[in-house]
Amino acid sequence: MPTTITDRWRASMRVLVLCAVSVMSAVAAGETTVLTLEQALARASSEGSATLIAASERERAAARARQARAWENPTLSVEVENVLGRGPYRDFDAAESTVSLSQPLPLGGGRGARVRAARSDEQAATAALALAALELRRDVALAYAEAIAADRLAGIARERAALGAQTRAAVERRQAAGLESDLQRARVEVETAGMQADARRRAAAALAHRRALAAHWREATVTAALDEAWFDAAPDVALDAAFNAAVDGAPDAASTHPRLVVARARVEQARAELEAVRRAPFSGLEATVGTRRSEDAPGADHAWVLGLSMPLPVWDRNEGGIAEARGALQGAEFDLERAGRDLLAEREAALAERDAATLEVDALTMSGLPSSKSLAHLSVQGYEAGRLSLIERLDAERALVQTQEDLVAARLRLRQSEARVAAVVADVAVADAAGRIEAAQASSTER
Repeated sequence: MPTTITDRWRASMRVLVLCAVSVMSAVAAGETTVLTLEQALARASSEGSATLIAASERERAAARARQARAWENPTLSVEVENVLGRGPYRDFDAAESTVSLSQPLPLGGGRGARVRAARSDEQAATAALALAALELRRDVALAYAEAIAADRLAGIARERAALGAQTRAAVERRQAAGLESDLQRARVEVETAGMQADARRRAAAALAHRRALAAHWREATVTAALDEAWFDAAPDVALDAAFNAAVDGAPDAASTHPRLVVARARVEQARAELEAVRRAPFSGLEATVGTRRSEDAPGADHAWVLGLSMPLPVWDRNEGGIAEARGALQGAEFDLERAGRDLLAEREAALAERDAATLEVDALTMSGLPSSKSLAHLSVQGYEAGRLSLIERLDAERALVQTQEDLVAARLRLRQSEARVAAVVADVAVADAAGRIEAAQASSTER
C-alpha cells in the first residue's frame, strides 16, 4: 500500500514527540531539583580541571620561590698526593693528604635577584589563580545561559510544530469543504515538515548545550532543571554600581584586576631575571677551607688550607643571556600595556552590549511579544472565518515564533554581557572567586 502524505506526517510527529521526550527527560528531575547558577559554579570550582590546574600552578610557583632561597650545598674533597709512584714515592711513605670543604658564596647580588624573580613568579601565579576564578565564573555563566536559551528555543520549536499541525488540520477541513485547493494543502505540508525538522534540530542543540555545561565539572550532561527565573530576571543593579565605581575612579582604577596584577608581576620577574643574568659572571665566588697532612714532614704533620676562587669573565660575559633577558623585559612591559588597553576596551564593550540587550528585552516584552500573540490569534480566527488567506495566517505564525526567538536571544545576550562585565570588574567577584578556588584546592587535596 503506497505511503500517503498523511502517513508521513504522522511518522514525523512521532519522531518529534520522541525528540521532545529526550529533551524533557533532561529536566525531569526539575520537579524536585533545580541546579542554580551558584551551585553550578561551586561544582565547577570543586570538580573542574581549570581551577585545579590554576591551584597546582600556584603551588609550583611557591615551591620554586622556596627553592630559590636555598643555599647551594658545600663540596667535600679528599685528595692524596705523592703516592704509588717511583723512587721515594713508590708507596705511601711520602703521601700528602688534603681534606677540604668548599662552599659557594651568594655574593654579587645574583642570588638576591633570583629570589626576587621567584617571588614575582609566585605573585603572578597567585593573581592567575584569582583570574582563573573570574574566567571560570564567566564561562560557567555563559554556558548556563546558553543551556537555558537552547531549552527555550527547543520549546518554541515544539510549540511551532504543534501550531503547524493545527494549521494543517484547519486546511484539511477547509479543503474538505471545497474552500482550499490541493496547492494550499501541499504548501502547508511543506511548512509543517520544515517545522518538525527544526524542532528536532533544536532538541539536539539543547542536549548539546547541557553537555557543554556539565563538561565544566567533568560530567556527561545536566539532568536537573535550570533556573529559569535567573534567566528572566531584570538587569543586576549592583553590577552597574560596581562598574561605575571602577570607571569613575582614578585612571588606573582597573589596576587591581588580576589580569593586570599578573602582567605587572611578570614585568617585575623579568626585571629581576635581567639583573640576575647581569650579575651571573661575578657570582661564582667559592671559599675553601681544609687541612693537609704530610707523612714525610717531621714535626709538621698537618697544616690548614684556605682558598678563595671566582671566575673571570674574560671570554664569556653572558652578553647573549643579557640580551635575551632584556628582550623578555620589553615583551613583559608591552604585555602590561596591552592588558590595560584590552581590559578597558572589554569593559566598555560589555557594558554597551548589556545596555543594548536591556533595551531590546524591554521592547520585546512590553510591545513586540504581546502584539505578535494578538496578531497570531486574530489570524487564526480570520482564517477560520474565511476573511484571511492561508499565507496571511502562516505569516502571522512565523512572526510570533520569530518574536519569541528574538526575545530569547535578547535575554541570552543580556546574561552573557553581564557575565563579561563581572569578569572585567574585579571588585565584583575577586574575593568570592578566590575563596571558591581555595575551597576547590582543599577539596582536591583531600581527595
